[in-house]
Amino acid sequence: MKPTTQINTQPATSRTFWQEIARRVNEFRLLAQDNILMTGLLIVSIFVFLFIILPLFEVIVQGFFVPNIGTNPDEAGKFSLEYFARYIDPVYRTHAWNVVRDTLTMGVLTATFGTLFGFIFAYTVIRCNIPFPRLFHVITLLPTISPPFAIAVAAILLFGRNGLVTHNWLGIEFLPGVNDIYGLDGLVFVQVITFFSVPYLMLRAMLERFDPAMEEAALSMGASKFHIFRTITLPMLTPGLAGSFLLLFVESLADLGNPLLISGNTTVLSAEIFLAINGEYNQQKGAALSLVLLIPTLTLFIFQNYWVKRRSYISVTGKPTGGQITVKEPWIRWSFIGVSALILTLVLGLYSSIVVGSLTKLWGIDNSFSMKYFNIVFNRGLESIIDTTFLSAVATPIAGLIGILVAVMTIRKNFSGKAALDFFSNLGGAVPGTILGIGYIIVFIQAPLWGVWLVYAALALYFSSVAATNTAGRAVVVALGTAIGYFLTRLPGEADTGALMTFGNWQYALAAVLFVAALLAWFGTSAEKRRLTVTPILIMALFLVLHNISGAWIRAIFIWSRSLPGTQLPKIVSSVSDQIGVFLQPTFTLMGFTFLTAGIFTLPQIGPKMRMWVAAILLSVSAALTLVGEPLTLIGTSYIIIFAYAVRSLPASVRAGVAALQQIDPSIEEASASLGANAQYTFRRITLPLVLPAFIAGLIFSFARHMTSLSAIIFLSTPKWRILTVEILSAVEQGGMSLAAAYSLVLIVIVLIAIGLTYFILGRTLGNSGQNIDFNV
Repeated sequence: MKPTTQINTQPATSRTFWQEIARRVNEFRLLAQDNILMTGLLIVSIFVFLFIILPLFEVIVQGFFVPNIGTNPDEAGKFSLEYFARYIDPVYRTHAWNVVRDTLTMGVLTATFGTLFGFIFAYTVIRCNIPFPRLFHVITLLPTISPPFAIAVAAILLFGRNGLVTHNWLGIEFLPGVNDIYGLDGLVFVQVITFFSVPYLMLRAMLERFDPAMEEAALSMGASKFHIFRTITLPMLTPGLAGSFLLLFVESLADLGNPLLISGNTTVLSAEIFLAINGEYNQQKGAALSLVLLIPTLTLFIFQNYWVKRRSYISVTGKPTGGQITVKEPWIRWSFIGVSALILTLVLGLYSSIVVGSLTKLWGIDNSFSMKYFNIVFNRGLESIIDTTFLSAVATPIAGLIGILVAVMTIRKNFSGKAALDFFSNLGGAVPGTILGIGYIIVFIQAPLWGVWLVYAALALYFSSVAATNTAGRAVVVALGTAIGYFLTRLPGEADTGALMTFGNWQYALAAVLFVAALLAWFGTSAEKRRLTVTPILIMALFLVLHNISGAWIRAIFIWSRSLPGTQLPKIVSSVSDQIGVFLQPTFTLMGFTFLTAGIFTLPQIGPKMRMWVAAILLSVSAALTLVGEPLTLIGTSYIIIFAYAVRSLPASVRAGVAALQQIDPSIEEASASLGANAQYTFRRITLPLVLPAFIAGLIFSFARHMTSLSAIIFLSTPKWRILTVEILSAVEQGGMSLAAAYSLVLIVIVLIAIGLTYFILGRTLGNSGQNIDFNV
């Protein structure tokens, strides 16, 4: 029997393994039958890989190796545990563990009190029948549209050593040993006020969707309100409370602005990481500390996902069968309303201090009215306002489209890796921004070639599957196109740096090659399809020409701007010239990836006789652009800020899309497909209009998140691309609290204008559905 068992078991195991591999391959073959669908999956996967997975991976690796920059050449690249060993080294361990202790203490306290305040507010709004609930709701959302450290600025203005309340009203003299706003207690205070609106939104949504049937049944059986609350309401809200707690814990640990401004002698990991990079210029130390911070945040992010999934099954039950049970006992109702009103008064007082502080000549010393700080903002800070608004606006549709694609893939499609795609797309917004910023520095100062080749290979292989139907033809297209493209990158230039940058005719040569491809496509395509095939190729060729000559135009505009009269107009014109460059002067690798993706849509329209030749030409041009010079060197460009913005707001776009798609019956899309529509047509004409309100909500939330982002962007901003939140932090560090308040107020007004314009435009175009959009993503 034993030999028989051994003989039968091994083949069965082998067959099961290969059958599983075959099943997964067939899943992707099924997806690949629709070019639009497969290309969307490729775009999303490449974005997640390049801008989330790769930076986090490089941060982890960098923590164990001595960097090549700023170190002894003999030590560069060596394996090192120096900064991890400090947690057991007697010289460093006290400080190292104190930092970890203070960081975790800050996270626990912020999460506890923030969740408590959020619950009180949500319960008050839904159950206590408060007056002016809309106004109450809007004021509660103020922290979500303001810079993360605006509350810290306001707290210093009111409760600092020269604060209006502490110094002017109470007359407190902060002598040595007297506790002030600076320190762990002050840090927890500002973070609770900053982040409590997040659990408020989560718990408010749960209470609104809460089915009161069980509460009504318990009430009819004589149970007291407190007993019902303790045994029914609270257990049903437990997943939401736990999810809020974990989310606030992660947000608190990820925060950078508040610890830099108000932590005093208390040091937390996010601030120490920032100082290691920007103060000590120690990349390995920053990466090692990032890994230490990543462990609790990543663990809790995974745990949070578990609770969120449980919540979706327990709490969200659709429309309630009856009306909400309201609290009518006066002492309970007015206790909740009173506590909420006190907190709301504090929030209004803090934001009022920002307004008043920005109009004060010298806060705490000379409180007379002055507009000088707004003059500084709209003169010295005008470029940062324009740059931040522009880059945020560009990043917003990118985040929205990637988010809606991820939502469609994870909700509507079945394929291996779907759960991983959903997890990593949300991870970019969950990990601390300092970690992501350091990862971007490591990766995009000189991107690892294996990563670039991996992305190119994924695009090229699918491109070849569209170009040829057999394996041999695909191999020829990939080999020939890549070889010719690589040869083009090796052509000598004026300074032996490759034919790029110093040899403009190189781009004209590529454009000429694309014109040849367009000519072949013309002869190889039927008359009714020529516009769909030839036009995209001609656009690629013309864009290469425009890319080559636009640099001189942009420089001429910039030089001309310096001769303009006044102070604002030259800055506006020079900023416009930079913005033109964002669209006309992308990096060559981004152009190569874009051309290759566009070719996937173009090739199926070309006849089989010419398709392989056109494919080889398109692939050779794309390969040349992708592999020339130092691919994906994005440091110092606008694109790295745009992608960082998009990554940080991607989870909100994904959640908005998922929530909308779950409410749409899949049979509507299935009917479209059964009538012969492809995935692109179904998505554009059916899915997108149905999810448009949620999609717009995700866009607005993304824009607000971009405008107020700091922790990742502070590592990536440059003198050419100045970011408003970085300017605010710089003003505070130089003691300009009133100037920081003026910057903060301008930023808040910009976000409010964007939200107001969206309501207005959608109200005009979508009617009532546009007015009813819920922006609480």
